[in-house]
Amino acid sequence: MQAAGNWRGVFARNERIAVQAMLENLRRLWWLACLLVPLSVLHVTVSWVDAPQHAARSMGLSAAPDARLDAQADGSAAAAAAARAANVARWKEAVVVVHLGMAANLLIVSAMIWWARRQAPHVRAFQGVLEAWGLISALGFTIVVASIDQWISAGITPFLIGCVLVGSLFLLRPQRAALLYGCAFLVYAWAMGLTQGDDARLLSNRVDGLIAAVLGFMVSLMIWRKHVLKETLVSELQVTRMALQERSTELQSMAVRDTLTGLWNRAEIMRLAQRELTRAQRHGGETCFIMVDLDSFKLINDRWGHATGDRVLAAVASLLLEELRATDEVGRLAGEEFAVLLPQTNLEEARLLAERLHLAVARLRVPLGDATVRLTASIGAASQTGRALVPVPQQFERLFGSAEQALSSAKSQGRDRVVVAPPMAPLV
Repeated sequence: MQAAGNWRGVFARNERIAVQAMLENLRRLWWLACLLVPLSVLHVTVSWVDAPQHAARSMGLSAAPDARLDAQADGSAAAAAAARAANVARWKEAVVVVHLGMAANLLIVSAMIWWARRQAPHVRAFQGVLEAWGLISALGFTIVVASIDQWISAGITPFLIGCVLVGSLFLLRPQRAALLYGCAFLVYAWAMGLTQGDDARLLSNRVDGLIAAVLGFMVSLMIWRKHVLKETLVSELQVTRMALQERSTELQSMAVRDTLTGLWNRAEIMRLAQRELTRAQRHGGETCFIMVDLDSFKLINDRWGHATGDRVLAAVASLLLEELRATDEVGRLAGEEFAVLLPQTNLEEARLLAERLHLAVARLRVPLGDATVRLTASIGAASQTGRALVPVPQQFERLFGSAEQALSSAKSQGRDRVVVAPPMAPLV
């Protein structure tokens, strides 16, 4: 099961990396299209203006007579010059058509990418089609340009540059990169045969094209490896950060919570009480404090063991939380002793709540096999009026001491009862 979970985690991570790579490729394709459209138009303009001059230079150089050539050689040179001029003219027309077609294609692709990026993730499949379309268009364009260049030169520079740029600019998974470059080379080798008539040059160009495709594939592998490594590190960093946050939250909770009952611990309930007294001193109002002590709890531990005692304490804690208001705070002071803080509550309201808690504890039953644990509680309550002109710590000591004294009185009177401390004189 753990191995299956690990495989699912790896698969999910790989899918996430693949989706991120596709979205990044679309972003880069969009920017590349914005750059290449004006460049294609500029290239068309330059080719159109310079092509006649290039053809004239080619004809002039080719037709320049040599003093030692005879009339037959002069005729051959003129024919070669005418053929070269025809190739230049054909190349010029092809360059114009190819670049204009590529510019139109890039405009369409960029517009679709702009639309699809705003529809994510509802059009993930269409985004994948756009990514493939853009990559195929990029390599296809370089193949066509390299092929028509064979009419005026024997170089394959466009295809070489295209293979390297596609591999370095885009994030390609190894399988997709192998398929892309493999198909690109096959199409390139076929296209070379359409425009290159010299067998030796054709073979040389095909070998060079294979090297260019392999080089582009190797570059894409390195770029993809770096991308996967970066994303893996980012993912692991996020997992580590989340684990640290959870651990920090746990430690913070352990610092203020009682580990057995989940209630506030002694230090935190006292801090909350002093914070409430500070607020009451500023804005007025009455604050009450109730102390709850389970009667004869030691007998439960002695008879049924400390594990049963822990269950009883947890059950009482849940009971107190259910009976109190959302604004009230409850904590465990120590052992079987609990404390309840009642903000903005007068002494009569505190007495009624203490009586309700007393009855709730008496009705509580904790099952223990065939037996049932029954409980009673002694409760003491006290109040402190706000706007006292003495420091808050002194107010809290007086409130806590009064509630503790009321609890002691309940125990001394026979336990299983509620005792409310008399109203305290205002502190001035």
